[in-house]
Amino acid sequence: MKLFWKIDDLIALITEWVLASGVLLMAGLLICNVVSRKIFMKSMASADELGGSLLILVTFSGIGYAARKGRHIRMTAIFDTLPHKVQKWLMVFISFVTMATYIYVCFIAFEYIEYTKMLGKVTSALQMPDWIRAAVVPVGFGLGAIQYFMNIIINIKEPELYIGTEKTAGGE
Repeated sequence: MKLFWKIDDLIALITEWVLASGVLLMAGLLICNVVSRKIFMKSMASADELGGSLLILVTFSGIGYAARKGRHIRMTAIFDTLPHKVQKWLMVFISFVTMATYIYVCFIAFEYIEYTKMLGKVTSALQMPDWIRAAVVPVGFGLGAIQYFMNIIINIKEPELYIGTEKTAGGE
């Protein structure tokens, strides 16, 4: 199990770098494109495409990261009024349903990638195969599913209520 947690820590570190780099690259690229349009009256043809690709990367890379940090969307009006033991088992149930949903979406995303490959669709400016942009979607949902699986494990093993593998319901 220790190896599992070490791998999780490595994935978190890589994800943090991907997210930070993606946001910085996207901001830099799009700012350069605005400056180019205003000063030189010419837009960079690939800027929107690359910006969109980076947005997809950041969005779907962030799924597992948000689950790990307990930063996913939660509605707690009823949940918070329940006894601790009920909250714990409800969190395990919610994590299981979310994990199963993410796994299902992974399979759908793989089917979409295969369909896009079959069509031979490419992006307009860079002529990059469109399936490459979509490849991050199942990875993001897969990492999210792993995080929810780990949330199930930690909530079963530990007495505290964990809303993410790094965050207890008390905010620690």
